[in-house]
Amino acid sequence: MTGTRAGPKGFSGKMKWRKQLLTAVLCAGVVALAACSGNEASGEEEADDAVNTEGAGQAEETDTSHEGAEEEAFAFKAPLTGKGTDEELSHTAFGVMVENSANARPQTGLYQADLVYEVLSEGNITRFLAVYHSQKPEMIGPVRSAREYYVHLNNGYSAIYAAAGGSPGGLALAEGPDTPFISGLAYDGRYFTRSSERRAPHNMYTGYENLKEASLQIGHDLEDEPPALTFDETPAEGKAAVGMEINYGSAGNNVRYEYDADLGAYKRSNGGSAILDHRDGTPVAPVNVLAVVMDHQVIDDQGRREINLSSGGKAYLFREGVVEELEWQNVDGRILPFKSGEPAGFLPGQTWINVIPSEDRLTIQD
Repeated sequence: MTGTRAGPKGFSGKMKWRKQLLTAVLCAGVVALAACSGNEASGEEEADDAVNTEGAGQAEETDTSHEGAEEEAFAFKAPLTGKGTDEELSHTAFGVMVENSANARPQTGLYQADLVYEVLSEGNITRFLAVYHSQKPEMIGPVRSAREYYVHLNNGYSAIYAAAGGSPGGLALAEGPDTPFISGLAYDGRYFTRSSERRAPHNMYTGYENLKEASLQIGHDLEDEPPALTFDETPAEGKAAVGMEINYGSAGNNVRYEYDADLGAYKRSNGGSAILDHRDGTPVAPVNVLAVVMDHQVIDDQGRREINLSSGGKAYLFREGVVEELEWQNVDGRILPFKSGEPAGFLPGQTWINVIPSEDRLTIQD
């Protein structure tokens, strides 16, 4: 307890006089009289002082137990961020397809996702799979269409998948028996809304409560907690990395992350512009950025891709202004970093996983 607490209002002068007399009597019984001088603490603090006079050793033990109580202030940890919470987060996550063309920027609700995958969709344009679990944003979007690899990544977290249409393979997988799916097109105007600020198809939005209500309507399981990530708060090892750039094939779509020591996070920019939430201006700044190299193959004349999610390969984990070269593995549908065959931990906070076609697409600034 810090500071001085005022006594209850309405004390008469006589009661104040009695309190002062009692304080004087107590102080007279203490060997170190100087400790009582200037003490105007509340009754609770006076009781603590009386206990502390029994010996310095006991005072130290009391302080130690207090520190322990602070460390255990939260009863639970969010499985996808590792951050403490008083709420047991045993519910199902939502995976939402969020557009990233120039017409969709800046997006809404990205900074509130626990985990975000960024992968090329068509041409040089990426798209996001944003996984929501510990936070419940009122607005998420713009929502766009499915691709097969996004559905596989979503299912690694047992998440309810939300998208508006999709490629033939992506939509077939989303509508299949292994994926709990919410169709933005089927519920357009009900659980998904259109913004007048943008033109279709860049204007569809949803929100956490809408997704929850849609799930109840459809009959999806809302008590399927996602598997937890591995977290490690020991200081990061590796080379200095105050920034990095990912070349996705065009200046308008390339991504840059700049480390902000005050935030302890990497501020994101896209196409040369800082990405701030469209609704409230909060910067998109993940604590962890994991860049993973995966084989990409263009499979049709629209530039759609097939991406090898299972082979494993090189990975670069950025945290605390440092980059460490690791390996990635697919563990039950989740893309995770490994070091010498053992899982490597993230710092507690938001994580972005950027999938890139080759190492030369990544430039690190030290």
